[in-house]
Amino acid sequence: MQVRRVILFVNPLLAARGKRRLALERCVAMLRSASCSVDVADTLPCDRAAQQARAAIEAGFDTIFVCGGDGTFFHVLQGVAGSQAALGVIPLGTGNVLAQNLKLPRDPLAALRAQCDAEAISIPLGEVVCSGAGGREQSWYFTIAAGVGFHAALMGLASNGNGKRLWGRAAYFAGGIRLLVARPVQPVEVEMHGPRGDSHKFRAAELLAVRVPMINRWRAGGDLSSPHLRVASVPESGRIGLAHACFRALFLPEKNPASTSPHRLPHPRYDEAVQVSCHDGKNPLPIQADGELLGSGSAMFRMSQKRVRLLWPNLKR
Repeated sequence: MQVRRVILFVNPLLAARGKRRLALERCVAMLRSASCSVDVADTLPCDRAAQQARAAIEAGFDTIFVCGGDGTFFHVLQGVAGSQAALGVIPLGTGNVLAQNLKLPRDPLAALRAQCDAEAISIPLGEVVCSGAGGREQSWYFTIAAGVGFHAALMGLASNGNGKRLWGRAAYFAGGIRLLVARPVQPVEVEMHGPRGDSHKFRAAELLAVRVPMINRWRAGGDLSSPHLRVASVPESGRIGLAHACFRALFLPEKNPASTSPHRLPHPRYDEAVQVSCHDGKNPLPIQADGELLGSGSAMFRMSQKRVRLLWPNLKR
């Protein structure tokens, strides 16, 4: 791919340190040495980042690089989805899950170099539709995963990002242990529609609709190019059962268990789906997408009609 008019959207909190700022300056210099027109802009909070991205595309930028973590990418994606602009990522965050699945180097300059030589691949996007109080609906697109339950509540523990920046992934593990002890497991009513037109209902302790093969240590088995969602769920259970299923998912990858005996601790279950609806008739469910807490209520996860042109190096054909 030949990069022409480029804008770098930079998370100012993640790029405040001297080494990262210097690395970004080198990225800009590399692009300009390749005869690209380059602009740099700090991202605005949440929904305003999507507006920034739309304005950049309308102004004629054909390539956008998100310099930050998965959350920054998520907010910029909302403005790029459905456009012809190419979208890339320079990983500066804590998890960098999307960069992990694109097999990008952690070094910003090396990551940029890999994507400048990559083709922009059109991929289908996942979509989450949230229904809150009063039935008001709002939707977002996602590339990594979206879901309800314990992990979604965990995303709200570090909404300001300070814990993540100071302690990295350890902040998530520590927060998860505290949350598991303090918060009762909230049952989820699920209705799942499969790719063959089949559907079934069940109750779950946890549910996550996944688009990527890996989320850090967890091999979720998703596929960015697939027209379906990879749905991971944990059958209805208490704290011990949920902890057991999470442990198996992280450290003992396996296929769906043959036995569904009520006397055994639950295992994670995996299904292919085109749409999943989740609700709790009594209390709103915490909902997240790509590591960002979206709110609470009921949720529907589905494949979107919109796509994004993702700069995808190392793609095997």
